[in-house]
Amino acid sequence: MTPRRRARIAFASSLGLALLLAAPRVSAEPADHLTIATGAEPDSIDITAGFFPPVNYVILRNIDEALWDYNDDGTVRQTVAGWDYSADRKTLTFHLKPGVKFHSGDEFVADDVVFGFQRLMEKTRPFARHGKYVDHIVAVDRYTVRLDFKEPDVNFFDGTSLFPASKAYYDRVGEKEFASHPNGIGPYEFVEYKPAQYFDLKAFAGYYGRQPAFKTVRFELVKDAETRVAKLRAGEADIIMDTPFPAVAGLQRDGFTVVKQPANPTVSIEFDLLNEKAPWHDRRVREAVAHAIDGDAIVKNLFGGVPDRYPRLAPGEFGFDPSLKNYSYDPALAKKLLAEAGYPNGFKLPLYSAGGNFYGFPETTEAVILYLKAVGIEVEMKTIEGSNGFEFIRKVQNDPSIEVVSISGMPVANSGLPSLDALTLSYFSKSAYVLYKYPEIDNGIPAAMAELDDAKRAEMVKSMEKFLYDEVASISLWDGMSVFAMKKNVSYQPIEHRMPFLTLRNVTPAK
Repeated sequence: MTPRRRARIAFASSLGLALLLAAPRVSAEPADHLTIATGAEPDSIDITAGFFPPVNYVILRNIDEALWDYNDDGTVRQTVAGWDYSADRKTLTFHLKPGVKFHSGDEFVADDVVFGFQRLMEKTRPFARHGKYVDHIVAVDRYTVRLDFKEPDVNFFDGTSLFPASKAYYDRVGEKEFASHPNGIGPYEFVEYKPAQYFDLKAFAGYYGRQPAFKTVRFELVKDAETRVAKLRAGEADIIMDTPFPAVAGLQRDGFTVVKQPANPTVSIEFDLLNEKAPWHDRRVREAVAHAIDGDAIVKNLFGGVPDRYPRLAPGEFGFDPSLKNYSYDPALAKKLLAEAGYPNGFKLPLYSAGGNFYGFPETTEAVILYLKAVGIEVEMKTIEGSNGFEFIRKVQNDPSIEVVSISGMPVANSGLPSLDALTLSYFSKSAYVLYKYPEIDNGIPAAMAELDDAKRAEMVKSMEKFLYDEVASISLWDGMSVFAMKKNVSYQPIEHRMPFLTLRNVTPAK
């Protein structure tokens, strides 16, 4: 957590619970209908059971609000609860705002925070990764919840989202209805979901905060990026997500509004280092791959210069190291390194493309194949989609003989996660998603998590990032960029440094 963000959290707490509870409800008559075309279809419409938050949150965060939210600049803000920490930061107490309603009509109370936490820990692996530091959670009274930590968690507010779940609703309708009919405290309530077609929402009249600007919203589930652009041009969509980068200039010329926001993931080449017999277990081979690929040309020629490109973290992120530079494009050096490693004639490389719902992976994969072929590496192309990728990783973890190199989305730069959390997710050997075993990382992350001094912790992060860069543990090709394109009469301001979900409270008629 950055000093500025920590200061914002502390300031929000010090304002006092009284101000939070006394905040007036602002009401405004919503406009009519909004249509959004997105390729992001959730793997579960129960936010407490979903496997892949970057995709699931696109729609579901408008139904299910967490216990806290984020300002447009990415800093934490209070919504339905205030909070205070004990002096040793091992006890966190939430004070809930009375009178907040779920869409079912049930009041939001302390039991719902406990129930939501328990479901998330049981059913949502990404959350369980964050919640592991919580030793105990208890409803002190109807509007008070206490979390006792095993040790201070410096990333708790930045690293996760704790979604309350109505215990009363669950007890009344049972698991099947609960999981198939989302019921949150957000500004929009669930209407209908047709898989691979659309997801309909309507404004929740009982919302505790400001009423959203549109009465009804349809998310059209459109996997093909060019089809989303066509829908916008034809007037069939008001906003499209994951706008293909080459289309940006033309849309702007034709009067459409385009908003860009750096976001998760960083498109990367990731090496499986559990197999010690694989050619890329030799660092020289990984370095050769890095120098064989012209990442700048991919950004410029394939994507119109729209995305950014960083070797590790982005400027301004916690632990950013300005001394790190992108690996240079040098095919001659790549061939020299391959020869030194014992592969003067190259080798065959199984390359898995794990793009899922994010734009640009097929184009990037095709370019990488050509670059590697130029230095003698023959690629065997394979594809893994969505949650199947995580299942495959677990298989590889249990069978190190499998050979894997992938073009995948890694949380490196602008991931929306704290730097330490991103490191844990991508490189800590105990993570469910990791194919590395680096003692420097496995020992460094717990030490940094226990360090409460921001400056010292930033240096620890910087040191680990430098180690991974020198090891060529992964190769950052370009930084993820959320590109929203919309009609002139619609305005949208995405949240800074967060996952590329679409926050409907920030969508308004253009002035």
